[in-house]
Amino acid sequence: MSVINRKAEFERHLWDHAADAFQAQFDERRSLTEEETDFLALVYRAAIIADDVDALKKLRIVISARANGLALVLQICGLTRNKILVDLRASAEVKKQGVKLPSAFHNLVNAEPWRAAGPYLLSRLRTVVGNVSPSGNSLAGVFEALNQSTWPGYIRQERAKRSGHEAEYRIATLLASLEVPFEPFEKADNPLCRDAQIDSISFDIVVPGTASPAIVVKSTVHTANIGQYGESKDHLEISEAREWIEKRFAGEDAPVLLAFIDGVGFRSNRAGLEGVLSKADEFCQFKTIWKVAMISASKLGLPLEIALSEEHRKEFSGFIEHWQLEQSVRLISSLETTVGWIEAGDALIRRTAT
Repeated sequence: MSVINRKAEFERHLWDHAADAFQAQFDERRSLTEEETDFLALVYRAAIIADDVDALKKLRIVISARANGLALVLQICGLTRNKILVDLRASAEVKKQGVKLPSAFHNLVNAEPWRAAGPYLLSRLRTVVGNVSPSGNSLAGVFEALNQSTWPGYIRQERAKRSGHEAEYRIATLLASLEVPFEPFEKADNPLCRDAQIDSISFDIVVPGTASPAIVVKSTVHTANIGQYGESKDHLEISEAREWIEKRFAGEDAPVLLAFIDGVGFRSNRAGLEGVLSKADEFCQFKTIWKVAMISASKLGLPLEIALSEEHRKEFSGFIEHWQLEQSVRLISSLETTVGWIEAGDALIRRTAT
């Protein structure tokens, strides 16, 4: 496919991040589970104990007993996981006490750092929930109101950090759901983990693994003007990967270099976009993420089946023919049910019986 045709496809399937469900989730927190509400009720009862020593002792026991309990308490208090550490490190009183603070927030419940973190957290908890009366209010309703009102501020930092890794996260979760082997598998749970490394070259995803790569993925998403630096960096990284493949592999043994490239930021600087599209063997976007799975099926002989609209089946007929997927394609309109199918951009995919 020529660069001109690839650019035309890119425009047709450009990701609208403003309307994307992933982005919307940051502004609307999921409801608390019954277990989380019960946990917060215990936190509340510990915080309102009049004696500070008893309150701090009980609070630490409650928070320590639940995995990720401190993160939820910080959210309810309107704090971030970084802010509590920053504030404690800047505290003259903490320095005077000689308290050694951990690098990770979840370790603040340990005995030593709790001497500083406990009073700080108790003070803020009492400010937030001190006037709540469980006899006059529905405690679950009160915490749900706090849950919704504090979430946007709490998640702001996490949004900025994770949005840049959303492409590889979606690829990882899709492949994991379809039982397609890949590395690093941890990206299906933690997209911020280290990339896969082959000969000192970093790849966001490698299928099936670094020992025998069939597909190597480079992902880049820009939702704002990327500038000349971003433009050059994208082109440089894909060029580096292309040169590595050409030097190390020959013929059919060469892995497919797949670029996940999307976002309106590429509209302002075309050189980076054209550079990536010209060097990659294949590319995909959020709407065409199904390509990753189906190339994997073709390369590894996996029993995957894809359902496309008639329009998309025609548009991607060349792709389907190239990867010999004709027998794997169905029309969405022909499906009696979508149960068992996994959403993959504008397509549905499922793993069939072998």
